[in-house]
Amino acid sequence: PKAASDSDDASTEAAAKAVAAAFVDAQVTSGMRVGVTSGAVVSCVLAEIHARVVDGRLRDVVAVPADALAAKEAAVAGVTVSPFLKNDDGKLRPSTVDVLAMQPDELVVNCDGTVDAVFGRSQRPVQPDLLTTSAMVAEAKKVALLATHSDGNVIRDYKHLFEPTVTVSKDENDRLNSLFLPLGGKVPVAMRYEDKDLFEELAEELDDVFLGDAEVWRRGAELDANPRGGKNPYVSPDGNYTIIDLVFNDPLEKPPKRWRDGFVLFGKKASASKIAAELLSVDGVAAHGLVLGADVAYVGETRADGTVAVREIS
Repeated sequence: PKAASDSDDASTEAAAKAVAAAFVDAQVTSGMRVGVTSGAVVSCVLAEIHARVVDGRLRDVVAVPADALAAKEAAVAGVTVSPFLKNDDGKLRPSTVDVLAMQPDELVVNCDGTVDAVFGRSQRPVQPDLLTTSAMVAEAKKVALLATHSDGNVIRDYKHLFEPTVTVSKDENDRLNSLFLPLGGKVPVAMRYEDKDLFEELAEELDDVFLGDAEVWRRGAELDANPRGGKNPYVSPDGNYTIIDLVFNDPLEKPPKRWRDGFVLFGKKASASKIAAELLSVDGVAAHGLVLGADVAYVGETRADGTVAVREIS
């Protein structure tokens, strides 16, 4: 993504606060357990919750973090923190999450009105906890996506999130299609890790499934690592899994860039749900960074005059 200008920074901050307020207004009530990922917009959600608890508008709202960074952000905001996984007679079991406030890397509204997203691309300040976040997405009573950016771009024209659904002239359809960017690019995948040889065997199987459609890049402990993870490939703190990026790029482009159709499977345009299903059919895949059919999304749109509008998509 390009570096944002000062005006973009200011508009993004305003949009983040507006999105947070809209989310808390509509989705958070006293006594709730609110799941949170990390991110600037979710940090604003935590600050908004804290402010409302302090002034008495909310009571007994608990933050349930999806990872260590989210837990730190909740603690800094002054919101009570409760773990997602709790010990139940020696077994860790998921606890209740009434609504999950999630900041994705990229999102799109499909032609049927459903909202899909990608999360987990960022590797700093820490690698994402794909397993816990995916489990929280599955367990939460409601999943809310909060965004001021999609694929690193400030959302300035809300229409670009929509795939055209009405019959229009060819010229107008071409214009609308040029604004619409289907979900694509990198999909983070957590893979089981027992030893180097087994991992390479599992990664080879994954590579075979997506041959010609996507490349398998292993994450390194350092940001500048090569696609094989460099000298120090990333392994989770518990030693149980590693992370690879499934990169959906057109290899015929020089340099390679994401497919115009977004996700591609067996040489044809594919939905996020098809990619998710194919991933989970591969032995060794423990979790992925795709969110399918979120319940609601709050999108902060920065208008041409600098004002912010928050759109609720459900």
